[in-house]
Amino acid sequence: MSSTALPATPIGSPDPRTHLEQVVLPFWLEHGIDEEAGGFFTCFDNRGRERISTDKFTWSQGRFVWLLARAARLADQGLLAADASRLLETARAGAAFLVDHAIQEDGTTRFVVGRHGGQPETLGQSGRSVYADWFTVMGLAELARTTDDSRWLEAAAPVLARSRADHLAGAAPTPPYEIPAGHEAYGPRMILANTLLVHAQAAEALGVPGVEREQLRESVEAVLWHRLPDGTFSEMPGPDPESLVSRHRVPGHAIEGIWVVLEALDLLEDDRDRGPLLDSLEAMCELGWDDEHGGLLRYTDREGPVAPRGVSRDTPYEQLVTSTWSTKLWWVHSEAAATTAIAARRYGSAGAEQWHRRIWEYTMATFPGGEDGAEWIQIRDRAGAPLDRVVALPVKDPFHICRNLMQLIKLDGK
Repeated sequence: MSSTALPATPIGSPDPRTHLEQVVLPFWLEHGIDEEAGGFFTCFDNRGRERISTDKFTWSQGRFVWLLARAARLADQGLLAADASRLLETARAGAAFLVDHAIQEDGTTRFVVGRHGGQPETLGQSGRSVYADWFTVMGLAELARTTDDSRWLEAAAPVLARSRADHLAGAAPTPPYEIPAGHEAYGPRMILANTLLVHAQAAEALGVPGVEREQLRESVEAVLWHRLPDGTFSEMPGPDPESLVSRHRVPGHAIEGIWVVLEALDLLEDDRDRGPLLDSLEAMCELGWDDEHGGLLRYTDREGPVAPRGVSRDTPYEQLVTSTWSTKLWWVHSEAAATTAIAARRYGSAGAEQWHRRIWEYTMATFPGGEDGAEWIQIRDRAGAPLDRVVALPVKDPFHICRNLMQLIKLDGK
């Protein structure tokens, strides 16, 4: 298929609302909506200048439904200058696409489909990932909450039940990254907690609370199991503490999980001290911060912001860690900017406020595309230069940027 050229998007103001309204949302509302077939286009190059495929990865389709539904709610609250009706109409079409073409009778979802829901053009992709299942649930649940329509929760129910059961049984596939054998992975536990949080919030808003609270409570404890005495989080502890997999850390994952747990504890009316989580946030920022070039590294060693060390079995995941540890990724920085702001403004952490200023300044100076690309150039090298490569999926995904900007807008309340 021939690629489709797109115009560059100029850099907007560093103010979160202005940046979302003038830079990020306009790109996706113009180029990301498939008005003909439903669903969303996300297969763009890193610079946002070319659409390289019309395939639809379920992972990103569910995320797109989530962000449109959440943006519509902010628009209704007067916190975002956007057409809430159009956002919801588009979100419903995306949700219907997921129900019609991605969700299967056994409660799993297809990993990727073609533009109209058939076979994809993209070769060599997995048949299923539990992450695609969970982001489908998140999208449908958020749409149910915003529209007060429980049918979307009903559509999500079998997917949530199957994916959670498979995860707890150790049978949930995790493409694009396979977890090395013998290791307990933080990432799936954190994303399940996030999924259950969104689902529980939707169920309570609709007045149909069920078992979500207890499942969420269990999931929060599974995430906190990874917290270490020094306040950092271990990504994949295993039988050999000196192996590369056991030693490496993923600062962005840990930081993202901290706001998820904080919000979950509030929903659960859990009165435990939030101080240790706020301490962990500062610890993970310090562990990941690149003193030479600024920004947060993708992976670090447990000893600090250096290349992960330790014995390697040369698995694909270990190859990924060693070859990309020093890159700077969009989602790491947007999540860190939002989490530090939440910790500072909602929980009174002075240290988090200092980190927020540093991370926000770096993020807005580094990732918006400006003359070099549209929206954000999401993948950068250690010094901040664009990298034209794929991370996780061959997509340019707006989810983290939009979610975190909306979190910042909600904190500002204006």
